[in-house]
Amino acid sequence: MLRQSSQRPGRAIQRSAPRRAFGVGAALALLLVAGAARAALPGISLDWHDCPGGATSSADLTFDCSSNTAQFPLVGSLLLSAPEMNLIGAELVIDVQHTAATMPDWWRLDGSGSGGCRAGALSTSFDFTGTPGCTDAWLANGFGGIQSFSIGPPDHPALNQARIKVVAAVTSDNAVTMNANVQYGVVITLLSSDHSTGAGICAGCSGRACLVLNSILLRRVPGMGADLFLSTPASAQSNWATWQGSGADCALVPVRRMTWGAIKSLYR
Repeated sequence: MLRQSSQRPGRAIQRSAPRRAFGVGAALALLLVAGAARAALPGISLDWHDCPGGATSSADLTFDCSSNTAQFPLVGSLLLSAPEMNLIGAELVIDVQHTAATMPDWWRLDGSGSGGCRAGALSTSFDFTGTPGCTDAWLANGFGGIQSFSIGPPDHPALNQARIKVVAAVTSDNAVTMNANVQYGVVITLLSSDHSTGAGICAGCSGRACLVLNSILLRRVPGMGADLFLSTPASAQSNWATWQGSGADCALVPVRRMTWGAIKSLYR
């Protein structure tokens, strides 16, 4: 079932500029360490807090698991080499690779496996006012949500891999043109810290994981040209975002086949 949200990402977390790290309050201590600088080149990107080049964007997020109320914005974005017209939506595929042999309860974000310990901990936002490094791809008209979350087969061979499908859309009368050389925010996927501590804790918050934006499929108004499938990172590893530091092997995530279905379901 599609979970829709238009809320602005919470401010319960502290941000950092790339290549910097610092602690915050006693109740919630976060260390955000950015990876190598990501060039503004055509392709897809995945960052915590903002689009590439934003003052608060980071390739890594470290959380001390001491709060159940934080929200972590994971921003999927793209930059095009040529204008693309008549666009009404996008399907993003984000894959998760964990260091554990099987996906821990903290990452069981729906009813799969052991009962979905953190079902509902994923949502979406289309409010880009808090991400100054992004240009809103949908001109404030975006909507959508989490289309699906699955662990292991059929999408992945391993039980420590998961797939998140996220949908963004506008109505046909709000179709957009995305220009070249503009960093567009497509969707903000919000990861909640619910059940990270205290009673009802879901074990595994402190474990290391890598999230990979495998692809973005842009959908056009029917009859106005072919859909556009994007899978090339803007720069090396620009489509990787790590959780709790390095360690998970992002390269183990299999390449996604070009398919389409999530956007269509929004119009049925």
